[in-house]
Parts: sequence; C-alpha cells; structure tokens
Amino acid sequence: MSAVRLKVRRPPSDGAAAPPQSVKPLFRGTGDTDYVCGSCGAVLAASMGPGQRVIVDATTCSGCGAENEFPVELRG
Repeated sequence: MSAVRLKVRRPPSDGAAAPPQSVKPLFRGTGDTDYVCGSCGAVLAASMGPGQRVIVDATTCSGCGAENEFPVELRG
C-alpha cells in the first residue's frame, strides 16, 4: 500500500498531534493508496483507487487540527 502525504494549508494551532492510529479515515475506498495528513501522518482517505474521488477539496485532521488539501486529481 502506498501513501501520499497531503499538502498542509494551515498547520495545527497548538503543534500537538494525536497518535495517527487513534484517527479514523474520513473516506474509504477499495484501492491501494492512502492519503495521509501532511502534519501528523494520520490516514484521512484510506485505500483509494484510481477512479475513486473525495467530495471535498480540503479537510481538517481530527488528530492534530491541521488543514490538509486533497490533490486535484482526487477531488470529485
């Protein structure tokens, strides 16, 4: 499984990050690519395939509070 680190738009305000294993993905697919928080490494979109898309352009990581931007090719 490959992992793609997302671009951070806004870093966490307090600098503290929760352990990535305590964060559940916002999206789940059926492919082999994980998209992870650019700050703490938590999986935000798990097992995404080439034809699968997310419905948002950015999301805030529930582990650390960083705002992450999904790549254009992943947006639906």
